[in-house]
Amino acid sequence: MRGNAAQAEFAACVRFDPVLALRLQLLPADFRIKQPDLLRALLLAAPVAAQGSYVASWRQSIGVAHLAQSLALRAGVADADAAWTAGLAHNLADYFDPGISSPAQAADWLIGLDSDGWAADAVRYHAEPLTRGRAAHPLVRIVQLAYQLVTRADAVDSVDVRAALAALQIGAGESAQLLADSQVLARQQALRFGLADAMVQSNGAGFGRLARLYAGQAAQSALHGHFRQADGDDQMLPLLQDTLRALFGIDRACLFAPAADGCLRPSALIPVVSGLGALVIPPDDGHSALPRALARHAPQPFERGEADAALVDEQIARLLGVSNFLCQPLTLRDGRVGVLVAGDASAGLSASPLWRFVLAECTEALRPLPATLPLPATAAPAQGAPAAPGDDIPRDRVRRAVHEVANPLTIMRNYVNLLSDRLGADSTVQRDLGIIADEIERVARIVRGITAVEENTPPAAALELVSVNSVVSELVRMALGTLFTPNKVNVQIDLNPDVPPLPLQKDLLKQVLFNLAKNAVEAMNTGGHLKFTTRLVEVDGQHQVEIEVADTGPGLPASVTSRLFEQVASEKGGDHAGLGLSISRGLVERMNGQISCASTPQGTHFLIRLPTLHPSQAQLAATRFGSM
Repeated sequence: MRGNAAQAEFAACVRFDPVLALRLQLLPADFRIKQPDLLRALLLAAPVAAQGSYVASWRQSIGVAHLAQSLALRAGVADADAAWTAGLAHNLADYFDPGISSPAQAADWLIGLDSDGWAADAVRYHAEPLTRGRAAHPLVRIVQLAYQLVTRADAVDSVDVRAALAALQIGAGESAQLLADSQVLARQQALRFGLADAMVQSNGAGFGRLARLYAGQAAQSALHGHFRQADGDDQMLPLLQDTLRALFGIDRACLFAPAADGCLRPSALIPVVSGLGALVIPPDDGHSALPRALARHAPQPFERGEADAALVDEQIARLLGVSNFLCQPLTLRDGRVGVLVAGDASAGLSASPLWRFVLAECTEALRPLPATLPLPATAAPAQGAPAAPGDDIPRDRVRRAVHEVANPLTIMRNYVNLLSDRLGADSTVQRDLGIIADEIERVARIVRGITAVEENTPPAAALELVSVNSVVSELVRMALGTLFTPNKVNVQIDLNPDVPPLPLQKDLLKQVLFNLAKNAVEAMNTGGHLKFTTRLVEVDGQHQVEIEVADTGPGLPASVTSRLFEQVASEKGGDHAGLGLSISRGLVERMNGQISCASTPQGTHFLIRLPTLHPSQAQLAATRFGSM
């Protein structure tokens, strides 16, 4: 999209997409440059080409478009570009769910393309019998004829088609050649865009499902960036208007907000059409869709002409110049809940995932945020000690980071599921894919837990009986080919079979052990030996499980061991933040355990001790798992 060459290539590609070609023609010419995130969302939200139903509809669109353009050029009675556009869009309704779009609505979308509405008529009447269009506008007749020739076998031999061809002074033999040429061009485009028969069959249903999931997540990410451009409501609502226009074709909208007396009045945050400012809607008016949307906390549709509709709703529709509207509750930055009125909204729009994405991102961007997100309380620094840089993290940055990390995690999870389907029942492969899926899920839980920092304590999580030996074995198997072997580290495990399962959070223990293993590998930069040991010990009359992680590295200097578990600036460089061991200690303490370290020039040994049972877990263990 950067540079004139890329712009031209983009336009050449979009020309063959029935949905995007129309949407972009109806938007301002500078839209691509001024709204890149919204353009990205528009591209991603379009119907996904990996679906089998899409492919069949697309081939018909391209075939009719090519032939309609050829017929227009040959007959010289209609504009060739208009014939292409109408032919491409003739089956536009097929690309959407039946509840969201009908052929009549699809035709209405083309009204803005020409002042006389001939393109819209060509789409609206393309499937009508040719005899009905005998005296219709030439563009309508050409699209009708192209549709019949492409979709009907041996149509060129039928009486009605020959009569329509004769009216354009085209012979049957010449039309057959034009049809054959258009089919060749359509096949070339199918190969270009990966929509040939062999390509589509190899993708399968799983790929289509994955593509839809990916596109939805990526579209939400693009919308996230789009709405984050705004500094306040005066910028946010215009961005929302641009989004409604680009993604849903909604040009007419307004916003009603509760005033001091509780009544709903038009808000100037979205420019008010003439006359609308005189309307005031009481909050208890059960006939009006606007108060009803607020009372039910759910979108409410309105259609003009409904017998029991409130007259004020009829007046809103008349002033907006629409036949229907959707009332959508929307939380504003000051905490009030207003009503977004979206004119001429498609039926079923409120159930669309894209609609929900737009509202979620707009609401999130409107939400007031505190200036900073404090880290959990720790011991106060010594008098006069300089504060560590970066202790206060802007909460908005944290939210954005969590949001952006969640999207690729979802994509990775979907790809793992797809690979699992494709690779069959090979137990080794499935085991490895299971490890990947578990680790993705663990990262997702860690990321979700970040937002709980403001509470100073992590969210309560359900405990489960965890086999410490299994966690160690899983970790070694997971890291063997990715961490240990590439770094010439030999691994040994010595697991006591008498170690009982412990009621704790598996993710916490796995994270601690991985941090220790990673540190050990980094310490042995020329290779070495790493040993994991589990044993049962008794400390002060209490049975505990001890986990030892021992390496053969050069050991740690005394200056480091004295501050080993403190948050310090890392000297390793790269992506090391100096937080690994500090986090590990915190996680061990959350498991009611202790961690210690002993280091000599022959190596470093970390010891983790976890109680086999403690009072707060006694009822849980006895109830869920029986006596230990």
